[in-house]
Amino acid sequence: MVALPDFDREFSGPPLLGDETDTALAGHYNGLAGLALRLAGGGLIVAALGLWVVPSHTGDAAMMLVKLLFSVVLFWAGMLALHAARGPDRRPDIEIDARARELRLRLPQRDGTTTAEVHRFDDLHELSLRDGLLSARDRTGCLVVSIEVAGRRGERALQQALACAV
Repeated sequence: MVALPDFDREFSGPPLLGDETDTALAGHYNGLAGLALRLAGGGLIVAALGLWVVPSHTGDAAMMLVKLLFSVVLFWAGMLALHAARGPDRRPDIEIDARARELRLRLPQRDGTTTAEVHRFDDLHELSLRDGLLSARDRTGCLVVSIEVAGRRGERALQQALACAV
């Protein structure tokens, strides 16, 4: 026997917040600067690996050590450039208050600010943590939040918080 919910699920994964075609939040590179950082980062990483393609004296240990140090520095500089070019994290922050029996959501906005939503546990029809996905629905069946939980440690901490709150 299988129990199915009274409402259809709108999607199988977490939702995207906002339109991804909008400009990025303030303080992050976009457009030409982001492209330049990505190209520079990729070039530095390829150069770090390419150093080992160039033949050198096989018996010279000092040259191999300098080559290793130089390739590590090039690799990390490329990774830093790629990291600087990535977009902002637009996932909501979730806070479970067991004493007040509330689920608080902090949603990042395009202008760099955050808005907060507070949902009481008594007003939620469903609050579940399944397969690394935390989802909550209100009494009408509308999805309030659906977010992936990172790692087993995060899942266990969230399960403990939910057990204390219920």
